[in-house]
Amino acid sequence: MESKEHKAAVKPKVVAVVGPNASGKSDLAVELAHKFNGEIVSADSRQIYRSLDLSSGKVPGRWKIRGFKRFYEYQGIPHHLIDAVSPRKRFSAQQYRRKAQRAIKTILEKDKLPIVAGGTGLYINILLHDIPIPEAPPNNKLRRELDSLTTDQLMHRLKALDPERAKVMDPHNRRRIIRAIEVVVSIHSTVPKIDLFDDTNSPYDLFKIGVELSASELKRRIKLRLERRLKEGMVEEIKRAHLLGISWRRLGELGIEFRAIAKFLKGEIGYEQMQKDITSQSWQYARRQMTWFKRDQNIIWLDVPAKAAPLVRDFLSHEV
Repeated sequence: MESKEHKAAVKPKVVAVVGPNASGKSDLAVELAHKFNGEIVSADSRQIYRSLDLSSGKVPGRWKIRGFKRFYEYQGIPHHLIDAVSPRKRFSAQQYRRKAQRAIKTILEKDKLPIVAGGTGLYINILLHDIPIPEAPPNNKLRRELDSLTTDQLMHRLKALDPERAKVMDPHNRRRIIRAIEVVVSIHSTVPKIDLFDDTNSPYDLFKIGVELSASELKRRIKLRLERRLKEGMVEEIKRAHLLGISWRRLGELGIEFRAIAKFLKGEIGYEQMQKDITSQSWQYARRQMTWFKRDQNIIWLDVPAKAAPLVRDFLSHEV
């Protein structure tokens, strides 16, 4: 019989499924959850927000109540950290880590397998590894100064201050660029060069799967996914969010689709230009996601999802 001391010394097993948007990682995570009695912890910086379903690419689940617990379910699998925060509120990486750690603890207490799935590299790394996050309080004076600059000027400044961070930054997301500059100025240096991918620092026994498609296939999926979401009412969803009080500025901070559709709704660009902007910027973002994940030598990259289950089964059969 296994002693309590031995059980406490063994790191709990966690599977991560990563990759660019539109790669099929969400479906693979659900498939693995069915096979291995798992629940999913989302690692997506936009799907955390309530109501913005089509525009964030959220899995089309629904809220359910079991006992005194309310949870988001898709294809019979509970999903944590989806549809959890008002889009009016800003949600930090530190807040994500705290909530996601609690979700993993809850899943483990039910003797289930936590499966972390998503494409926000920062969320995944700060959750799965014991990484200190620099404390940088808001600097309103600096923010006012930076807000007077164009987005291109902001990116130029970030590249000068922290070129590594600039490489994986969305060049259109003003709020995140300003925050990155604010952090560098606050700590008087670039963000410390920590090995984000050293699994020995993790409180978990990790197995990381990456979904990798050819460039042509990923481009095709990005285009088809956008067409489907537009037909299902993505423009109307964002228009409704604005009518309910979410400012154009705030919508623009939430990501590619939000910015382009907000411009269309304000009459700044036409419908075809909106589609082109979303498609091209989504492809650029997918490339940045792959740049981030490819630095992690511990990820096993698969082009066929069916290859994943035997590998996970082997991982779960071994103790550290």
